Amino acid sequence: MDLIKEINDKYLALEAEIDQKLEKVQAEELKLERQNEKLVETSIYTPAPRVLSYEEALLRNTNTLKALEIAKARLRSRSTYSPVEKLLQQALHNYKKELESLHEVKDKTNHPESPEEEEDNLYDLVMQNVIEAKKQHTDL
Repeated sequence: MDLIKEINDKYLALEAEIDQKLEKVQAEELKLERQNEKLVETSIYTPAPRVLSYEEALLRNTNTLKALEIAKARLRSRSTYSPVEKLLQQALHNYKKELESLHEVKDKTNHPESPEEEEDNLYDLVMQNVIEAKKQHTDL
């Protein structure tokens, strides 16, 4: 019976703690509702928007146009063609093709290389492809 009483006491204590937390949450909700009501009341009586003078409007419009031109230039520079990207894409394509052919040869011979040798070969292939792509680009 003592065990049941201990369990009941434990859960009664937990229940009381939860009730206290719930009361705090409800108090915070009421406080938030009051704040929202105050905000609604103050937002109803917003002052009329300020009318700009001709000079102020001209300055604002000029600054807006400058900001738009800067944004337009940034977008244009990001969308322009870059020959470096073409070189990298070609090198990547050559690398993948060479890697596939290496795997085919390796599968045919069933002669596994050590990881260090394979890494050295891959590095050499990538560098060779980059050099070839640069030569092709300079020839154009």
